[in-house]
Amino acid sequence: MKKIELISTTGNSKKIIDFLQRKGLVEVTGHELPEGMYTFDTSYNISQLEKFKAVAQNALEVLGSYSPEAGSLLDSFKPPQEIELSRYLDMADDADLTMDYCYDILDCQHSITDARADIIRLNTAIDSASVWRELDIPTKTKPTRFTKTLIGTFPDRQTEQSIKERLAELVPDIEAFDAEVVYSSDVQSCVAVVCLKSEADRLSEALRSFGFVKPAELYDRPIDEVIGEYEAKIEKDKKEIDELTEKIISFADKRQDIKFVIDYFEIRADKYEALKNISATDRVFYLSGYIPEKYSERVCGQLEERFDVAITLTDPSEDDDIPVMLENNDFASAVEGITEMYSMPGKNDIDPNAIMGFFYYVFFGMMFSDAGYGLLMVIATLAVLFKCKPEGQKKKTVLMYLYCGISTVFWGLMFGSFFGDVINTVRTNYLGLDAMRLHLWLNPQGDDLMLTMIYCFLFGIIHLFVGVGIKGFMLWRQGDKFGAIVDTLSIYLAVGGAAPICAGMIIDIPEAVTNVCKYLALAGVALIILTAGRASKGIFGKLGAGLYALYNTVSGYLSDVLSYSRLLALGLVTGIIGSVVNMMGTLPGNMVLKTVLFIVVFVVGHAINFGINVIGAYVHTNRLQYVEFFSRFYEGGGVAFNPLKVNSKTFKFKEETNNE
Repeated sequence: MKKIELISTTGNSKKIIDFLQRKGLVEVTGHELPEGMYTFDTSYNISQLEKFKAVAQNALEVLGSYSPEAGSLLDSFKPPQEIELSRYLDMADDADLTMDYCYDILDCQHSITDARADIIRLNTAIDSASVWRELDIPTKTKPTRFTKTLIGTFPDRQTEQSIKERLAELVPDIEAFDAEVVYSSDVQSCVAVVCLKSEADRLSEALRSFGFVKPAELYDRPIDEVIGEYEAKIEKDKKEIDELTEKIISFADKRQDIKFVIDYFEIRADKYEALKNISATDRVFYLSGYIPEKYSERVCGQLEERFDVAITLTDPSEDDDIPVMLENNDFASAVEGITEMYSMPGKNDIDPNAIMGFFYYVFFGMMFSDAGYGLLMVIATLAVLFKCKPEGQKKKTVLMYLYCGISTVFWGLMFGSFFGDVINTVRTNYLGLDAMRLHLWLNPQGDDLMLTMIYCFLFGIIHLFVGVGIKGFMLWRQGDKFGAIVDTLSIYLAVGGAAPICAGMIIDIPEAVTNVCKYLALAGVALIILTAGRASKGIFGKLGAGLYALYNTVSGYLSDVLSYSRLLALGLVTGIIGSVVNMMGTLPGNMVLKTVLFIVVFVVGHAINFGINVIGAYVHTNRLQYVEFFSRFYEGGGVAFNPLKVNSKTFKFKEETNNE
């Protein structure tokens, strides 16, 4: 990585920043403000661009809900469309028009929401009013010269008889009234009571004493007329919704334009964010940052050809927070995302992806360990690679699962699992043949269970020893050659010597081997005690620190090696469940029924088994790298290289790519 400093006229600042963004190879960083220069405050510009971007994203989401975009899962792996810079500038000029489409879509959606809310309100009003359908007068009826009608509801079931009996108890002197129940249920009764105007207040008070209340809304027209008016409004709202829906759908041909403006505003916001790190005067501007060394000469040459600039390239100092850019071949770059999820390499770290990638694929395959499932992964990933030609991180992800699939096929053949034991299931149930040997090496579901576990521990020890070796290399590179030798050799002797002795508890190990390993282990223990505490003061401090280091080594490596039993456990789960699925499909005695059931159970059962165990293999393979492997040597803490670039999901520049 090189440090770049650039000075040019302020008039060229926009063009230079646009050029650097299209190249995508320079990370613009902050710097100490030179005397007499100022910085750009672009916070308002960024907030406005983010606002426009949010509007366009909402409009695209609304459009997708009414007019889903045609496409398949494979389309998501296809690279963005290439466009000329001139085409980009033309579409950028039309951004305001596209935003008008977005506002129209959102206005339509807002009106649809209001109309739907109005329909709900009207339906509620209809439900509330329909209980008065049997009443042949308006609920808001006027008193006559001598009478008054009391309209209201009770919170329970009432009848004319129950109302009159209760009133007879409460106001026995009032006899000139009549009550009509127009609707009754367990939770509501709608009642109209006609009485003399002079006795209306006393009668109303008596009715209220046992739950009588006026309706929330009274109507001065017949109920059927009111309900008819509401229903007409509902039909009008529905028609409006249909028209607005059609209008939204009519914008479907603007979908790509909307996607473009989302990316366009994202690109501009990134540019204004970079402008915060630029210093300027009325005449000149200054920027600094980082550029990958292998691109530096070419990019600087192109800048000097296009603009009047002064560029300086220097090596970063030890105190600089240098960003990290990983560069590997396809085999190693496929697992870069796994490392990045943990942490980017620190200043003193090596790039672990090439070494980790080998173990990652091996362990994933051992855990998944079904050749049929691996073959499906290989076919699917190859189809995506050749048909869609993905780029960037998508390509890395597909490649990772391709290599994992190849490893799964290999270990499935070694352990004799191809969609469980489907080969023997077909031979014995449909062809009348005897079962055959399926495994090429070990049969973990049979007599080789313990031997397979020993091999898993062996692979784990190799994995750990590689990590210890890398740590030794890093110490040697940093100048601590003594530490590199004793810290690495002591672990190799102690753990490597103890491993065959422990394995002898399960399998037969020649006595001559165990005798040699015994002395190797003792030598390793002595070396740990004598050298691990060398940084402590005093003889007793060194000895105590050495004994403590020995305890940590024994307990730590014992638990770490046992962690690799998951290689066996997950591999067994995949194969055994697959075999159980096959057995379930062959339970019926009738051949036709057995065949039909076997096909159904095979497809459904193996799909579920595939889905569950591919996730398990992914998670536990990551764990072995993060906890067991990286803990031996990897410090992390690096900051990823984040250049100013064109962050677009829909297009890329044809003549100036991001050089990913």
